[in-house]
Amino acid sequence: MCNLNILCKVSDGSCRCCGAESSGIIKPVPIPLINPHEGALIMSLFKMITQQNEMIRKISEDARLTAEKITSLSENLGLKQSKHVEFASEEVTNPEKLLKILCGDNCQHDYNLELISELPSPVFKEKAFSMLLQIVDNTGQKVTLPTSAGFTIMLFTTESPPKLMKINTSGDKIMRGTTDADGNSTVLFRKIVIKEVTSHFRNGCFFLVVAAKNLSNIKPLIVPDFVIKARKLNGDGVSRKKQKMEEEMALPTEISS
Repeated sequence: MCNLNILCKVSDGSCRCCGAESSGIIKPVPIPLINPHEGALIMSLFKMITQQNEMIRKISEDARLTAEKITSLSENLGLKQSKHVEFASEEVTNPEKLLKILCGDNCQHDYNLELISELPSPVFKEKAFSMLLQIVDNTGQKVTLPTSAGFTIMLFTTESPPKLMKINTSGDKIMRGTTDADGNSTVLFRKIVIKEVTSHFRNGCFFLVVAAKNLSNIKPLIVPDFVIKARKLNGDGVSRKKQKMEEEMALPTEISS
């Protein structure tokens, strides 16, 4: 066979295939044969790819069946309403809703609580403030009850349903000081200290509530948009109260010197 043309049968080199190369005829390129070992490797790779596709298809089918079973079990157990509950929690409580939660169906009251003193706005964390209230009738006239009644202060979140705050984010009691007081005409909470800031909570505020403990005919006082902020610091990052205490402690030393 000619070395230049696989179709040429002449083996002694007397053919004119050499001249045909210069005449512009394209020389055919011989196709190499596949090594038997390489062919076996290619077949193995093809089988692996086919098996992987089958495994992926089976996993996808199992996942679909599992999802259907979970959905069916959720519906049977009544968990289908969980999305509705989550959506409802996005609502905001207003004073009217909170009053209904506190008093139930008894929304008719003979007396009201009226704030006499002005609340600081905002209140600062760990800084004491006081509240003075008086008991009035439905016409706004101050009244005196036959006996003294007990009153308490509460904090509620603005989410729906509202949450009564008893501890802060650190796990401590959220309020200290005078959180309970008695009175039959005026009610004084002399020193209230709150150990939390409202920026950690939804809408950045609380409801401050003052309610009678054992009397249902006195309407609770609800203060909306009650904001508590962190203590003010001076330029060195020290609270003003601490700085004032340090200055007062240093003053006698300077005088004696």
